[in-house]
Amino acid sequence: MGHLPQNLINLAFYNIMWKTIILFLLLVITGHLSSGQKSTIIVLGDLHYDNIGLHDMNWLKDKPDDLRQVKEYTEITENNWDDFMSVLRNKVLTVRPQVKALIQLGDLSEGLAGTEEKADQMAREIVRAVENAETGVPWIIAKGNHDITGPGAGESFLRHYTPLLRKQTGNSGIINASYTYRSGNIQITCIDPWDKSTDMVKFLDEELTSSDAVFKFVAIHEPVIPVTERCWHTLRRDPARREKLLEVIARNKAIVLCAHLHRYSVVRRNTPYGPVVQVMVISVVNDRDYVKPDKLITRYGPSLAENVPDWEPSTIESRKAILAEEAEFVTYYKQTDLPGYALIKTDEKKGTVKLEYYAAFGKKAYDKVNLSELLKK
Repeated sequence: MGHLPQNLINLAFYNIMWKTIILFLLLVITGHLSSGQKSTIIVLGDLHYDNIGLHDMNWLKDKPDDLRQVKEYTEITENNWDDFMSVLRNKVLTVRPQVKALIQLGDLSEGLAGTEEKADQMAREIVRAVENAETGVPWIIAKGNHDITGPGAGESFLRHYTPLLRKQTGNSGIINASYTYRSGNIQITCIDPWDKSTDMVKFLDEELTSSDAVFKFVAIHEPVIPVTERCWHTLRRDPARREKLLEVIARNKAIVLCAHLHRYSVVRRNTPYGPVVQVMVISVVNDRDYVKPDKLITRYGPSLAENVPDWEPSTIESRKAILAEEAEFVTYYKQTDLPGYALIKTDEKKGTVKLEYYAAFGKKAYDKVNLSELLKK
């Protein structure tokens, strides 16, 4: 039998070599041959986007506190929204590891439109504002109470926010504000405390337990652990379901991302199934130069109820009792009123989740917390 010509042997060798190189590159690109994916997520709290023209002023005239808020948030939106979106776009372009998504934790809008027509107009305006922000990454949006407050607001949320969620996530199966988004080794599950058509605890349990994601996050507007004087936390009137919710979160080593109370806070609470770590963010930036807090609270317990003594003094004793009971399980706590945004950076190889909190328009991180250390038993 004769030998193959040398040129054919060389050609076959180079074909095999190039196919090997291409396969290697594909494996690296898809993450199958990486030593561990690294990612960043931007986290926003309440934004309360508003415009005075989106409200029926006759409906508001007998609601002085709501009217005050509408005027305040309209001014903040006019003064700071565009520049704040510019800050976020810059982070997407410059932060490393690469930003994979932006989580907005509810109260994206101010709500309180006053009529069904105005509520529809407000929801459409919100969709335009998100799309015009052009951040370059998907917005993963949780439902907030303000997003569905006022005549027609709930229906407008379903009519306009739901298609926005589908478009942003690429998930055409989303039917309400309880849904999951997956990016590489990161899973973000949004849950909705107000939609009674979905059992949010059961839904969360199924979504987290069935997932092989390395890093799991729960996005919810209300906190699951009370961290301010108001003691406003989800399922506070249903202790048994709340305990089950904490169990599901702890068992799956998920990190809770929440908003609602207009504070920046990090807390760690023990459960029989492991710790629950919760991060609260507020993103209503009024003063863009407010980058250092007037007060930082690090002591958790009944004294928190006295932090704002004029707020509902008639309930202060019951709130102290709630905080005293929770304090038995809380091992780490900080809270301040600094508005801004968070960067959460994950590193699969090191197994770390690290938080950087940026106050207002500040260029340097105000605070850094190793969340993966807090997750350890």
